[in-house]
Amino acid sequence: MSVGGILNKAGRTIAQMAYQSSPIILTGGVAEKLGGTVPILLYTQAVATANGLLAGGLSGKLNLPNLDNMWATWNPQSGSSLLENEVGTYPFANQTVAANAVVSKPLQLSMQLRCPPNGPGAMVTKLATLQALSAILNKHTQMGGTFVVITPGQIYTSMLLTRIIDTSPDAQQFPAAQFQFDFVRPLTQVKEAQKKKNGLLKKLSGGLKGLGSWDDMGSGNLLEIPLSSLDII
Repeated sequence: MSVGGILNKAGRTIAQMAYQSSPIILTGGVAEKLGGTVPILLYTQAVATANGLLAGGLSGKLNLPNLDNMWATWNPQSGSSLLENEVGTYPFANQTVAANAVVSKPLQLSMQLRCPPNGPGAMVTKLATLQALSAILNKHTQMGGTFVVITPGQIYTSMLLTRIIDTSPDAQQFPAAQFQFDFVRPLTQVKEAQKKKNGLLKKLSGGLKGLGSWDDMGSGNLLEIPLSSLDII
């Protein structure tokens, strides 16, 4: 295979993993026991992998998972916000005053999880996985955990999970085959970044595993600090 072919294959594999197989990362919360950051793939694929290995062992052939045949695939829903501001509807003295009165609103993002019946013990796998996933995500939220959501157009940091709903298009023939995960990114004060930085340095100096949560200052945009330091914004 040529160098170009290798790079193309590597790029496709990375894109599949980042955007389709595991675009959501748990930070803090339940992830602290595993170093502070855990890809959701660890929870969505565990039962399916175990069932595949069991079925493969019984048939004499190991059924290892591959990126083209995952239990769950993800894609961002249209309508997710990259920037959302609100302007007062009352009269302002001039445009400068109006511009200074603009209020930033929390970012909204929805991800779609598709998990049609697939592989050995499909319905048992689905029930066990969804039951375990909902319990883990509920506990993660109660513990103050947040999420990083990776999409082709934006990396959303410090997102909070607000709800999960069943959006299966044909619930009678394929029940519980599709779900919508809704996230919101509340605005935070800039001084919070220093608090997280101090926590990170403490972890590094203490030799603890993981780097903790992703940057969660301001709007949560990963480029906000670098662009500010270069006086671009």
